[in-house]
Amino acid sequence: MGTLTTVMLALSLMWAPAGAAPPATDLDGTLEGYLELALTSSPALKAARARYAGAEALVGRVGALPDPVLSYGHYFEEVETRVGPQVYRLGVRQRLPWFGKLSLAEDAARERAAAERELLRVARLDVELSVTRAFAEYAYLAQAIEITEERAGLLKVLDEVVRTAYSSGNASYGDVMKAQIGLARVEDSLASLVSRAPAASSRLAAAVGVRVGGELPRPLVIPRVHDPGEALEAAAFELLSPDLLALRHQTEAARYEQRLARRGALPDLTLGIDYIATDDALMPVEDSGKDPLVGIASISVPLWFGKHAAAARQAGAAATASERVEEQRALELLAELRTLEFELDDTRRRVALYEDRLIPAAEQSVSSTEAAYRAGAADFDALVAAHEAALEFELALARSRADALVAAARLSRLAGADN
Repeated sequence: MGTLTTVMLALSLMWAPAGAAPPATDLDGTLEGYLELALTSSPALKAARARYAGAEALVGRVGALPDPVLSYGHYFEEVETRVGPQVYRLGVRQRLPWFGKLSLAEDAARERAAAERELLRVARLDVELSVTRAFAEYAYLAQAIEITEERAGLLKVLDEVVRTAYSSGNASYGDVMKAQIGLARVEDSLASLVSRAPAASSRLAAAVGVRVGGELPRPLVIPRVHDPGEALEAAAFELLSPDLLALRHQTEAARYEQRLARRGALPDLTLGIDYIATDDALMPVEDSGKDPLVGIASISVPLWFGKHAAAARQAGAAATASERVEEQRALELLAELRTLEFELDDTRRRVALYEDRLIPAAEQSVSSTEAAYRAGAADFDALVAAHEAALEFELALARSRADALVAAARLSRLAGADN
């Protein structure tokens, strides 16, 4: 399997549950739908497409010859010649830059356009990352609300049980107060979570690039991510990263511009032809009224050597700076890649910990503590603590799933892998 295929398989996000996503325009609450809609609605992506189109158009412009110049001259006092008086003259001039100047300018523009093409990829990946990040936060909030509502329902049942036990003399008044305090805390947390939903919805809508009148549909699940596999090698990363590819094209364009600046001291040639309109001579002579044609050739004189030398030095410095920026950015992006690989591995480890060990243990603790409390073998503080621990672990699991989704999206974004 090739390096590119391996990377794409390792870093691509795998959504659950499986199946075709409903149309994105329905805003059905799935990540796939929001991503699809963002590709057509995002103003940032539209701006990047426009910049790329402009850069592509520039290639055809800089490689063309300068526009020819037409001239007209009128003799207010006619010049008498043997064949007749000259009345006016028409001329055309075409400047011809020195060999290689136009091709170098075109090559530089082509590299700039290639850089904009990679920056368009960067813009698309950034939009997808922004949508995924906003979606993950919104999905976490929806899960947290659902978990907290469920836990509040359990505490309400527990509060009724304690009240009944207090009425029959099997529970203390302190237990009743503790049950009410625990329920009030959970209800307060629930109210806080619900109040954050509109803001999270607005952030998701902004990331997608749409305006909505109300709150977006809350996601039903937080998509899972697969194991990213082996770490991406530095050489493969530099071949895939759109950030580095854009810088590489910009550096190559700067090199072409440096070569073009060095040719600034070479002269340009101008060719032309003049037509002189001549009236008939006063006296009958041979070739009377013959209109002459005059060939023109001129050459620019690059006399100010210091100016051209300074332009060459400036272009050389820009090329060197671009090379060093590319080198430094490669180091930074590779370090970020390793950090993200660790973060994704760490979040997946925490997801497995909560799913496989902590939450089952917490639920078992709640059940056994409730049974012990009903039998009078445990105090109410232990029962409240068991419920709080179960709620904390369930919220932590939702948070870890959201963090894993974002870490996987950031890793895909950095490596240039499409979602």
